[in-house]
Amino acid sequence: MKMKKKQIIKIGIVGVAGKMGQKIAKLAIKDPAITINGGSEYSKHKMIGKDIGDLLGEAPLNIYVSDNIQSFFNKLDVVVEFGLEEATLMFVKEASKRNVAFVSGSTGLSIDTIKLFKKYSKKIPIFWSPNMSIGANILNKTASDISLQLAKDFDIDITDIHHKQKIDTPSGTALSIKESIEKSLKKNQIRKNVSVSSIRAGDSTGEHSVIFSGEGEKIIIKHISTSRSIFAQGAIETAKWVYNKKAGLYNMKDFLASKSK
Repeated sequence: MKMKKKQIIKIGIVGVAGKMGQKIAKLAIKDPAITINGGSEYSKHKMIGKDIGDLLGEAPLNIYVSDNIQSFFNKLDVVVEFGLEEATLMFVKEASKRNVAFVSGSTGLSIDTIKLFKKYSKKIPIFWSPNMSIGANILNKTASDISLQLAKDFDIDITDIHHKQKIDTPSGTALSIKESIEKSLKKNQIRKNVSVSSIRAGDSTGEHSVIFSGEGEKIIIKHISTSRSIFAQGAIETAKWVYNKKAGLYNMKDFLASKSK
């Protein structure tokens, strides 16, 4: 499916009253290429029926927080969601039915859900990245690239640190880094164990390190997120990018590659 090019992209934000949803919405209303046409929340949420502009402390938008998925999808070009897996499944299925592009920053998704992404991406463009930070994804690529040079003589370990409320352990980002390194090594017929360890404590937004340990030396590549706004900005930028794409499953590697051309 080829999405029609429009002057202003109409987005719907799943979980718009949550911390991440509000950050995305605040950036969206300041972006001249985007307009918010929908915002959803779970049934009985205290913000149901509230104007999204009022929710953000901004001028009224005449768009209201809804728990009705049918009304939420009215006149949307792209859906953005960072929800739990149950919400991800529900909204990507509906997006596929309605030919609406889909952006997900959800983490800890099961193999079955990723398979459904692949299925629905035959009809609509789907962008999925467990980490919307450009820096974290550059860390991913860098670690994958240099692992080929170091794998013979260095042990490879990944650590992820997040706030104590984070449910998935290890993080989706840590698993993505591990997968990238292992794919790179396998492609070059190198067998190497890559370990992942996680810490859940305090209010850390996110910290990922790849540690290459050799005899008498270590190389550590680290990315630290100091604000969730970087994830919100990534969601906005990828929503604008995926809107005009053909049906397919895209990730941050595709996005970054397109920006380097």
